[in-house]
Amino acid sequence: MSEQHAEQRENRQDFGGRLAALRRAAGLSQQQLAEQLFVTRQAVSRWEGNRTQPDLATLQQLTAVLGCSLDELVGGLDPDAAFRRRCASWQKTTRLAFWLALAVQLGLFVLGAMRGTMEWVLLPVLLFLCGGSLHPMLAVMISSGDYTMLAGYDPDAAYDRKKLETLVRAMDLWVQLANLGISLMAVPVGFAASGAGFVVLIISQVVGLLGAVGCVQYKYGRDLVTGYPGLGQTGQAGRQKARDIQTQQTKPALWWSGLFGAQFFLCLFCVGVFRIPNNSPGAVAQMATMLPGVCLGIAFLLCQTSRAKRMAAEEQKWKMNKSGAAMLLGAAALMVLQLLAAVFMQGGGSW
Repeated sequence: MSEQHAEQRENRQDFGGRLAALRRAAGLSQQQLAEQLFVTRQAVSRWEGNRTQPDLATLQQLTAVLGCSLDELVGGLDPDAAFRRRCASWQKTTRLAFWLALAVQLGLFVLGAMRGTMEWVLLPVLLFLCGGSLHPMLAVMISSGDYTMLAGYDPDAAYDRKKLETLVRAMDLWVQLANLGISLMAVPVGFAASGAGFVVLIISQVVGLLGAVGCVQYKYGRDLVTGYPGLGQTGQAGRQKARDIQTQQTKPALWWSGLFGAQFFLCLFCVGVFRIPNNSPGAVAQMATMLPGVCLGIAFLLCQTSRAKRMAAEEQKWKMNKSGAAMLLGAAALMVLQLLAAVFMQGGGSW
């Protein structure tokens, strides 16, 4: 990796230095060259300093003004310049959103502590855990180039590293922007100290987080895998195998999505219809029946996507086995228990 970065730096220096040398050989100052190209002197300075690079039309104008060929001028052009500029812009915006959201959340925490309201002490903590806490982890992945901790990362696969980095940077950016938006929404609600607002904000944070991750995955998560060396598949065959595996893994993911959507809707239904307050036996009964079902759903997703990958590698179609069906039935049974607990403990009861 260090050799690659060194080569990229050398290429960027070659382009800037070559442009400066050709300009001096033509007897032009930066200002004179800028005037002939109808750009600013600062633009020429940035080109020679390798901070930016001209577009194709400007490159053609440069060859005419400097009396050189395109190969002489662009032999050291860095093909990754646009990618790095986008990464730098996203990184700056992500950090700004993270620190602004953290400042707002600290303010909400102090406000809740001054009022002695436990809900509004917990709210900023939950907002941070569901959004801001992801930024340090994703930033470490990007800086180290190690994405093995990323959900869904397959050690048997070979990835397009630029696309993978774009996916992680976009995920970090969108999650932090969503986190900042929910945190700003919480400010007027926090001063009103509305219990209903607390629930709405938590739901909005969960929906915003899942929505951001889903949108990023849809926009940037395609064609990441270039092959499966771990399965003996590379080149065009590896790409086809990657498509087959992703197609097969989509099927259990859709089953899990349906299950999670039903669990989420049932949670909202029980809280809204049966008016179960916090810190009550009814709330404990809801958590005791909901969390095991969520864990079963996650176990189903992990086990069945892994099984789908193995079956696709053997050129078989994924079909749900008995263990997968048992997990789904178990989660469904817990949902029934959750609903019954809400019915029989309507109002939440008291300790």
